[in-house]
Amino acid sequence: TVPIFATILAALILKERTGVHRWGAVIIGFVGVLIMVQPSGSAIPFWGAVIGLASAFMIACASLLIRQMARTENPASIVFYFTVLSLPLLAPFLIWFGQWHDTTGWLLMLGIGLIGGFAQLALTASLRWAPVSVVIAVDYIALLWSTLGDWYVWGHIPPAATWAGAPLIIGGGLYIAWREHRLRLERAKDISL
Repeated sequence: TVPIFATILAALILKERTGVHRWGAVIIGFVGVLIMVQPSGSAIPFWGAVIGLASAFMIACASLLIRQMARTENPASIVFYFTVLSLPLLAPFLIWFGQWHDTTGWLLMLGIGLIGGFAQLALTASLRWAPVSVVIAVDYIALLWSTLGDWYVWGHIPPAATWAGAPLIIGGGLYIAWREHRLRLERAKDISL
């Protein structure tokens, strides 16, 4: 639901123009998510759903804030301060859940940290140049990557619902990217005339 919340908030708060095409692509992606997750076929606990929706709403809010800050701040600065300010909130949990890792664990965490840091820099930079509803709609693709990871790491073959929902998710994201590309070309053509 992050792209839906982000699209709504971007239209209401940032006054970003969100046309029928972008709304349609976001909704198609969300339908793909519903097909894959099958909320009616699983026992999703009430508080789990509430926490999930609250998390999605907060991620959408953070995306809007990053969009605003990216207009004047360097993406590296935003990512650095976000990380530094998160540490005091998360460090106390080490008392209960922290443990020492072997060399392989440290190397894996280093790799995850580097890849995650680069991804955060890329996301922050993209929010500077594109509307929130465009950038966040691509977030649906994470379901595809997690499905592929599930298959590769644990050998779990996705059910038929995944194969039905994934094309809608990918299609919605690709349609937004293609449409934004066409609109950018048309704007450039109008400016050159």
